[in-house]
Amino acid sequence: MRHWILVCCFITLLVTAAKGQNYIHDPLTQVVQDGKTLRDPFTGGFNNPQFWPVQLNTDGLTDLLVFDRNGNKVLPYINTGNVGSDAYRYDPQYEGFFPPMEHFVVTADFNCDGYEDLFTSYDDGLSVYKAVVVDGNVTYELEIEKLQYSEAGFSFDLAVGIIDIPGIADVNGDGDLDVLSFKLIGGFVDYFENQAVENGSDCGALELEHVNSCWGDFYESGVAKSVKLDSTCSESPAERSGMHAGSTFMIYDEEGDGDMDIVLGDLSFQNLNRLLNGGTSELAHITAQDTAFPGYNVPVDITTFPAPFLFDADNDGNKDMLVAPNKDGFSLNTDNVLFYQNISIDDTYNFSYQHDTLFTAQMIDVGTGARPFFFDHNNDGLLDMVVGNFGYFEAGAFKGQMALYENTGDAENPVFTLITRDYANMGIYGFRSLHPAFADLDGDGDTDMLVGEENGFVHFFRNNAAAGENANFVLAGPNYQGIDPGKFSTPALFDVNDDGLLDLVIGEQNGNLNYYENTGTAAAPVFSLVTEAWGGVDVRETGFLTGHSAPYIYPLTDGSLELYVGSESGRIYKYYPVDATTTLFPLISSFYNDIDEGTKTSVTLVDISADGIPELITGNDRGGVTMYRDKNTVVAIAAESYTPELRIFPNPTSGTIYVTAEIPVVMHYNIFDITGRNIQAGTLSPLILQPITLHFTQSGWYVLTIAKENGENLLVQPFIRE
Repeated sequence: MRHWILVCCFITLLVTAAKGQNYIHDPLTQVVQDGKTLRDPFTGGFNNPQFWPVQLNTDGLTDLLVFDRNGNKVLPYINTGNVGSDAYRYDPQYEGFFPPMEHFVVTADFNCDGYEDLFTSYDDGLSVYKAVVVDGNVTYELEIEKLQYSEAGFSFDLAVGIIDIPGIADVNGDGDLDVLSFKLIGGFVDYFENQAVENGSDCGALELEHVNSCWGDFYESGVAKSVKLDSTCSESPAERSGMHAGSTFMIYDEEGDGDMDIVLGDLSFQNLNRLLNGGTSELAHITAQDTAFPGYNVPVDITTFPAPFLFDADNDGNKDMLVAPNKDGFSLNTDNVLFYQNISIDDTYNFSYQHDTLFTAQMIDVGTGARPFFFDHNNDGLLDMVVGNFGYFEAGAFKGQMALYENTGDAENPVFTLITRDYANMGIYGFRSLHPAFADLDGDGDTDMLVGEENGFVHFFRNNAAAGENANFVLAGPNYQGIDPGKFSTPALFDVNDDGLLDLVIGEQNGNLNYYENTGTAAAPVFSLVTEAWGGVDVRETGFLTGHSAPYIYPLTDGSLELYVGSESGRIYKYYPVDATTTLFPLISSFYNDIDEGTKTSVTLVDISADGIPELITGNDRGGVTMYRDKNTVVAIAAESYTPELRIFPNPTSGTIYVTAEIPVVMHYNIFDITGRNIQAGTLSPLILQPITLHFTQSGWYVLTIAKENGENLLVQPFIRE
């Protein structure tokens, strides 16, 4: 397998699927939280993630597909070959190989080629995409637009509710894939058995037959945590609750007895229910349930609709259980990936709770609706990052706050360190969807803050700090000047008409831009509405009533302007304001740089690395931040990134790296710092576990390379020195 490795830092180059564009995911900028340097700070956040095994390439290792229901976002994680917390690393270069998907995805190998295929939601049913290897990478071709089943000699579309996640596995143990899915009306489970083996068809056939309308003989009412056992399809309608509430399946053989048990997540409850199959693989019969699973350990307790997933998260060979909220828009949005390690020593399952921050502990995640912007909060000459959000989900409600990441690095190599998640005490005001803009609004020489929010108002926070001190924002103008363009206001401050005074441009839920000219002075601005359709900007997708425009104006060195607008679609629109006050703006791109962060994207361009070229930073509805650098500032070489016979651990490390080498030759290692400087080298013996003691103490990103004596690369592994 070949990856692109940065010469300047040798960290895996995270290339977008864009062709001929300028920006790539930033592998250089460091972020520190709780004293730890994050491995994947710019992943973009998780809200409603789903976790599935997948092959991203042909290296023989099982990788991880994270699919977030919020924004239908694909987030690929490459298998590093390590065991433990560093088993998987975010690698967005693979995003472009996946087809558009929505609501849910299930991976399973239906054609026996060793590569997981995709089953995803389509029109209350299932589409099937076949995995295809192209140039060493795995891509997907549409195999079946809408999966069907047969019954009584007729064919029907297989129905799956869009809030559900169906069960797709070899339920009866005959070697082909079957489907379990709740009925759209009522709480019985339909069993669609694949008859490919019975019909003598080649592997890869999906010949589903509806063989059972109440698989397992149970009924889920949606009004009680427990299911009704010993239920039959012949029960009268009066005994049923009506519409199916919404559920997810995890199918597995808990006891190793050859029949399939299931774990259900339910829309109505915060717990999981494990249903034990006391029947057979051919004729399931649920005989026992655990409504607070795992009752023998720490029961799952996630506000609103937990979904369980079976995946080997630590690469130890045992499939673990991961649990995350499945309800988009109203569910736990931080500390929301529960890791239950499978500690069983045989083919059974024994889940032991470890923590609730799997993967999320290594990324910036401010809940829902991240809005990152930059200003120098402590007057040290370095730009710091402030991230507003829609809110953190607490006790059934969202609490809007802003996080401060102070730049503790230097002008060329920024390091953003989390100082507080409630900067300027914004949490006390009860605002949601906080969108800050920074500029001197009272002419006193320091930076003030204007904040847009969900109700559409903008609020003026004056900086009362003494000269040279840290900014101290005090609410001085609630509902500032009566400005109210519409819900979800997103202000941007800039001298639009080149008269030396800051003007105000505000995006809103409807997707247009509002232009307010400053008809006052620098010390006492008066923002007067000129137009509600500035430049004719409209970032709504066809057929949608809302667009959630979020503007950012970037000045070029020749005095012209570029206008970037984030949108509800997750894409960035780029315009060229020829006449910044009156004309319709030429649309340069409605999909700038092929960036699609899911939904409700904001965008900022700012030069944080002092190289004269701005970085591009986005926020999104999943609560994460993504940073991009111009690819022309990065030189790259091709190199082997991982070799299965080599493992390094721990990562991050406090001073020693251990290398397990199952290769029968002498090897040489080198360690490079972020500038590409070789700072340590040595020799490794074959076939033994051996330590590499680090001779440097400065924390940060480094890379370890291991090669044979003939120069053949065996491993190029980024790591963090704490």
